[in-house]
Amino acid sequence: MANLLVALSSPAPGLPSAQRAVLRRLAGPALLVAVGYIDPGNWATDIAGGSEFGYRLLAVVLASAVLAMGFQILVARLALATGQDLAALTARHLPAPVAHAAWLAGEAAILATALAELVGGAIALRLLFGMPLIGGVLTTAAGTLAVMRLARRGASRLEQAVTLMLAAVALSFVYLLSVAGPDWGDAARGLAQTGSALADRQGFMIALGILGATLMPHNLYLHSGMLAERGRALPDAARDSALRLARNETVLALTLALGVNAAIMVVAAASLSGGPVQVASLDQAHAAIGANLGAAAALVFALALYAAGQSSAVTGVLAGRILTRGFGRAEGSEARRVLLTRLAAGAVAVGMLAGTGGTNPDALLVLSQIVLSLALPFALVPMVVLALRRDVMGARALRGGPAAVAVAATALVVLLDGYLLADAVF
Repeated sequence: MANLLVALSSPAPGLPSAQRAVLRRLAGPALLVAVGYIDPGNWATDIAGGSEFGYRLLAVVLASAVLAMGFQILVARLALATGQDLAALTARHLPAPVAHAAWLAGEAAILATALAELVGGAIALRLLFGMPLIGGVLTTAAGTLAVMRLARRGASRLEQAVTLMLAAVALSFVYLLSVAGPDWGDAARGLAQTGSALADRQGFMIALGILGATLMPHNLYLHSGMLAERGRALPDAARDSALRLARNETVLALTLALGVNAAIMVVAAASLSGGPVQVASLDQAHAAIGANLGAAAALVFALALYAAGQSSAVTGVLAGRILTRGFGRAEGSEARRVLLTRLAAGAVAVGMLAGTGGTNPDALLVLSQIVLSLALPFALVPMVVLALRRDVMGARALRGGPAAVAVAATALVVLLDGYLLADAVF
């Protein structure tokens, strides 16, 4: 895969072998980023949209994925043009209060992501083995620590493990699609009926949830950090090839994530919509899939949910390390940070599950997506401001049409987040 991306991205067949070796090392971060786009929070919003509105919110999934691609390509450009990650650039070039707010928002996003992954994993373990939710939270946290031990053997082992889990999720939904047998004509017509779903207040709020679950601030820090670290040895002459490679890999990886998210909604629309009972949780979705598609489909659904949560947990940990280092905070050991993050998120999960008797774990997933949505502008706005500055980006600063699109897309996200906050408060 790396050799193919280098061949597609390099305009010069005679590129020195040392530069080609560095370019090959740049392949991989986008796949790690992609798993963050299929975490349990995405599952909850996609299932809610598909079960209640059929195929009419598929266009929102598509639009959110296109926005995500654009922002991830932009942060890759920022990292490769400067040799620094988004956190470090924010701390270096923007006022201290802005950098401090961005750091706090980023840490909140990391904790929210960990919360979603622990709760999603706990739900999956309950569906698979009948494990109590609190026990599932602890088991999922232990599983993350075990996977992170692979990082000590090199980044390639970790990337391979996460890629395998991503592949397992993707193949699971290929199977679920084959069993659900969706009407693709209805799906195509649903793409043209998005307006009717958005006109419904519940549909509009689910659409905002899909957007918030797709655009995650920690993915921006993760992508920029990994590319900056791997691309520092590149000479300036090879940076254009590196930018093309990062763009191609990002499009490929996030197209895969888009396919999984679309498949989740299509399966929900085909097998859960129009029933006598509205599907409002992952437990209900699992039960309905078992009733409508069979026990094997329900088993595959639960296994894929656990794999999705565990793989995105790993990327959240890596993003936290980059965030701490970039903003110049006391980093400590990686194991200590993983443990502290899981303890904090686990304490919130256990406390809220115990307080509610475990009757509504999906509410914790909704809470995590709200936090992520509110934290997103604190990463997006600095990223776009930095990308526009010639003193930071040099000749690769955004200009003209791309700059206008980046500013407009960021303004749209900020406005939608403002609406979500106002709705939650008032």
